[in-house]
Amino acid sequence: MRPVRHLILLTGASGAVGRAVARALAEAGDFILQGRDLGRLRALQAELAARGARADVWPIDLADRAALLSAVEALPPADVFIHAAGFPHYGLITETPPDVWDALFDVHVRSAYLIVRRLVPPMRRRGFGRIVFVSSIWGVVGAAGEAAYAAAKGAQIALVRSLGKELARSGISVNAVAPGALATPMVQGVFSAEEEAALVEAIPAHRLGAPEDVAALVRFLVLDAGDYLTAQVIGVSGGWP
Repeated sequence: MRPVRHLILLTGASGAVGRAVARALAEAGDFILQGRDLGRLRALQAELAARGARADVWPIDLADRAALLSAVEALPPADVFIHAAGFPHYGLITETPPDVWDALFDVHVRSAYLIVRRLVPPMRRRGFGRIVFVSSIWGVVGAAGEAAYAAAKGAQIALVRSLGKELARSGISVNAVAPGALATPMVQGVFSAEEEAALVEAIPAHRLGAPEDVAALVRFLVLDAGDYLTAQVIGVSGGWP
């Protein structure tokens, strides 16, 4: 049964997309906010409180395996899980150190696996759950020079498609949104003005995406889409690449 108010676990809540997602869902329930920037988390917590939503801060490092393992066991039974945490890596695969590879998979995939293991049993008992991954278009099409990042995002997509099928009879939907190039520090910080202009020219929508574009789709998947929409990966890329 769908609850009147949701308990939403949002990872990556201190990032641009995570903050936009929280704002888009502010009236839908209460939050557990995970992120790396405590100052931004506190500011978002206050912003949500002003809109009537209680938010607890969960300042756990998703790449810290031991700390995460114990912290996950203490999580309350959230009925919505949005995995927006992530970080990029630029470089050829031959220049990617093993510790960076491991961190990419810890943050993008392993942490989500542990959280899902914790949250799915109470979701099943409730007969309701919404799980949304903020993945990347690179996880769908691949990216030269970002192979490690694309591989981690591709693993997310495989997990979404498989988990969505596993849980399809339980009232739990599992989907991913796959943004393209966004107007965020994570993307804009790697391009010169000339490179960004060329990128915009290549995008059929002729602009970079905004965090709010991603947040609107996440909101739809959480609040409006039924559980028959599951195991899907939906691009938010302005028609690119």
